[in-house]
Amino acid sequence: MKIRLLEPNSPSMHMWSHSYFVRLGLPLIGAALKAEGHDVVIYADQLAPIDWDDVYSADLVGISSTTSTITESFKYADELRRRGIPVIVGGSHVTFMADEALEHADYVARGESGETIMVELAEALEGKRAVEGITGLSFKKDGETVHNPLHERCADLDTLPFPDISLVVGNERIENTPIMTSWGCPFACNFCSVTAMFGRKYRFRSAESVVAEIKEKRPRKIFFYDDNFAADKKRLKKLLRLMIAEGLTVPWGAQVRTDVVRDRELLELMRASGADFVALGLESVNQATLDGYEKSQTVEDIEKAIRILHDYGIRSHGMFVLGADSDTGNVVRDTVDFALKNHIDTVMLNILTPLPGTQQFADLEASGRIITRDWYLYDAQHVVFLPKHMSPATLQREVIRGNKRFFYTWRPVKAFLMWTAGRRKRAYNRMLEYGWCWYYSRMWDRDARNRAHMRLLERQRPPAAPRPGAEAATAGMAGRRKPD
Repeated sequence: MKIRLLEPNSPSMHMWSHSYFVRLGLPLIGAALKAEGHDVVIYADQLAPIDWDDVYSADLVGISSTTSTITESFKYADELRRRGIPVIVGGSHVTFMADEALEHADYVARGESGETIMVELAEALEGKRAVEGITGLSFKKDGETVHNPLHERCADLDTLPFPDISLVVGNERIENTPIMTSWGCPFACNFCSVTAMFGRKYRFRSAESVVAEIKEKRPRKIFFYDDNFAADKKRLKKLLRLMIAEGLTVPWGAQVRTDVVRDRELLELMRASGADFVALGLESVNQATLDGYEKSQTVEDIEKAIRILHDYGIRSHGMFVLGADSDTGNVVRDTVDFALKNHIDTVMLNILTPLPGTQQFADLEASGRIITRDWYLYDAQHVVFLPKHMSPATLQREVIRGNKRFFYTWRPVKAFLMWTAGRRKRAYNRMLEYGWCWYYSRMWDRDARNRAHMRLLERQRPPAAPRPGAEAATAGMAGRRKPD
């Protein structure tokens, strides 16, 4: 079959709109379909324009989605269905909002194992099996919605094909080759959808499998896509030793927790194998907020981790989540103060975003604090709920100012000094990085959609606290009918 896979870009404009990363779901699915003899091409419109003439001649189209991209996914799906082309939508958002997705798509792939679902759906469309037997698939039959049971979680990740990035049109723009070595996370951060999607048990690929993929792809740079690359330190040490032994020491980055610095042997291996930077899920510089997130780390852990990573020549990218119920109007300024004081190399000031499938979304929706269901705004750069101790407009403005403040300080000067010292390639990359951040932080409030969203936020007011005795008065009215 001629199968085309689409990765829409979020239509919103924010600090990270220029980042050229591709999720691995479609390249993994594409590799599985290609192995079955199908004609497969992947379009990610952040990397290159979609050839719609090619897509409209396909026998089946698959669309990947997150909450912030689902609006575009539905637009694509609506037009494809209008043209009579079977379309399936998958990803984290539709896993938890399958009924919504079935208003736009013929099929919905829920949970993991999208590669198996797609291969079996292609067989079903060829008349080789029934869709009722495809686990993880949702669809409508005779006007009734059918949700097949979820597919069993993949027990052995080594059985998965290597994601085929070469199928992505515009893949030459991807500087950091994405490689996944594990699924799942045992931590219970209440704002994260990872555990709801992939479970609270780590599953790992073998070191040999990961090294085989690196050998095959021969990347210039690697970004390991694991939610916590150092979850199993013994296993990671084996992988890094094998990379060093095989001469596969290229610059790499990964997401880790602050506890990575407790193992000096691991840090030595990280440095020797090419570790260039790590993205740290720091979340907050407020201990009460960290405890509320169930993060299992302290502010002291954060300070120590940044200092030790710098001692080993590894850059730190601090990712924060701002707007928790324990946060006040000073939270962004305090966070930027902390980042500057501790010399974090780059930061991502994320706004707390209640994603479908998380406990946080359920709690905020139940308390009437969700402001909008314009899903494209659910990108961690737009306020979509009522904070407890500040107005939503205040939180939005402070995050914009915080980005400007962080990237306008001494960092461009440091990059210039790096250039004059002869480290020109790294200096160029840093200046380019800071330049993009400066540009997007300046352009945020010039975007028409952003201005409209800010007007919406400025009209919001925190939920009024009940007056003393209000509960008793309400109880006294129980059973009374209000006059017409």
